[in-house]
Amino acid sequence: MKHTLISAVALAFFLTGTQPAPTQDLASQLVGVWKYTSQSTKEVATGKINHPFGEKPTGHIVYTKGGHAVFVLAGDNRKVPAAAVATDAERINLFNTIAAASGTYKVEGNTIIVTYAASWNQTWTGITQKRQFEIVGNKLTVTSAPTKDLAGQDIVFVVTYERVE
Repeated sequence: MKHTLISAVALAFFLTGTQPAPTQDLASQLVGVWKYTSQSTKEVATGKINHPFGEKPTGHIVYTKGGHAVFVLAGDNRKVPAAAVATDAERINLFNTIAAASGTYKVEGNTIIVTYAASWNQTWTGITQKRQFEIVGNKLTVTSAPTKDLAGQDIVFVVTYERVE
């Protein structure tokens, strides 16, 4: 009986002592600097995938401990202006191949809720966006709920990042 009790206590100690440490919560894992690796849209009706910033966009997004976020995204199809002062057509191309914004964020479960205080496109300034996210290793994937594109089609945004720091 005594031997059984000692064995049971030893087994309980062993099992509780080998439990993996709890994983960091998602909000803490999100904090840092992330590099864009892809940005795509998926048409809900057809499943067609589009890459509005090209196959290899560049840029970063930063999430701070204090709840601030800032990002800049540049398409891989940006053309360098021919002269030191860009023409109107060149400025339009540059504007259409970049996105940037800053604001505050909070995390609820696996949802990022961002409110933009400033953006390259004034229609984003003052709005709040909710996105689902997942972190696996050093990869962050952010997915939107279905939303309308400029043509009125339902699309889903999928953005992937790789941790820089």
